Amino acid sequence: GQRRRIISSTEMSNQNARYLMCIMMHLILSLFCVLVWSADAYAYTDSRPLLPPFPNGVCSGSVITLPQDELYSKSSPFNLLSSFENVMLPPRDVKVWLPAEYHKPEFRTHQFPVLYCHDGQNAMQDSDSWTGSSWRLVGALTRMYERDMLRIEAPPLVVLVPCGEGDFAPGISRRHSEYGDLPHPVSQAHGEWMANKLHPYIMDRFRVKEGPEHCAALGSSLGGQASLQLILRYPKIFGAAACLSPCFQAGTIAAVVSKCMSPLERDDLRSKTIYIDNGGDVDETRVPVIDIDVMDHFTMNDRWWNPGYWWLDTSLQPMIDAVRFALDQAGISYRYESFPGGRHNERAWAQRIH
Repeated sequence: GQRRRIISSTEMSNQNARYLMCIMMHLILSLFCVLVWSADAYAYTDSRPLLPPFPNGVCSGSVITLPQDELYSKSSPFNLLSSFENVMLPPRDVKVWLPAEYHKPEFRTHQFPVLYCHDGQNAMQDSDSWTGSSWRLVGALTRMYERDMLRIEAPPLVVLVPCGEGDFAPGISRRHSEYGDLPHPVSQAHGEWMANKLHPYIMDRFRVKEGPEHCAALGSSLGGQASLQLILRYPKIFGAAACLSPCFQAGTIAAVVSKCMSPLERDDLRSKTIYIDNGGDVDETRVPVIDIDVMDHFTMNDRWWNPGYWWLDTSLQPMIDAVRFALDQAGISYRYESFPGGRHNERAWAQRIH
């Protein structure tokens, strides 16, 4: 009887061990299924179509405001040159958006490409934009990086350069002067400051890759013209330009034609990446004078009227076509996108910033 009890106890212990083993295997299998399901769900989330609206704001990154006294000359009655420079280009707050990866341990030795953004006040934060709506550029970059669509290891640094405010002279807008035609002296001063003051400053203080292939400029309307001018004037620094609804003027068009006709400069221009787009009237699609979306016209800031300039993209098309014709004749590759019915404002550009 004692031997039977010993055997029964042993069998019970074995049964308990098998039971516990089954429970452990079940838990391990369940955990494995949960992990697989979570990975599939995450992959599914990242594979969703890349569509606007994109997130507003810094998107887990950080923003640094650069000291004005390190970027602009100090005005002095004893230094007429510095005073004149500040009249041409008044000091302003230039901001740099750093992606979250910039401060991550695995990227501590990584160098980043850099993107210079004209009208930087309109590029990232809705509340900073003069129309109450931004391009949400940072949101688009973040979403593209999440989907492995950037073709680079990490998002670029984005340098947000605001345009000048007010008038340079009565009836002459500072912005129109800074982003003006190629021969314009204020436009030339702006380009020189971008290339010889701002860019070296960024190179010295941030982990930025060297070479024009890692340096791009972006802008809309006249800011698009200013971006193209940078690769025309400073090809050894700037390697790409994105021009959204660009306002190309005669001197800029002439410069493109001149470079296309010069064998040496033509080859140099072929090494650049150029993006151009435009909205406006296309074929049977017309830009509505009054959009059904009331918020396309009214904004919750001091610039309460945001008409969207329904006529402007259409009027800019002939100048865009002239630049495209010169590039086509020279065999220079570029990307052009047409957005029929697109208006000329930040909301429209936010729809195609990606």
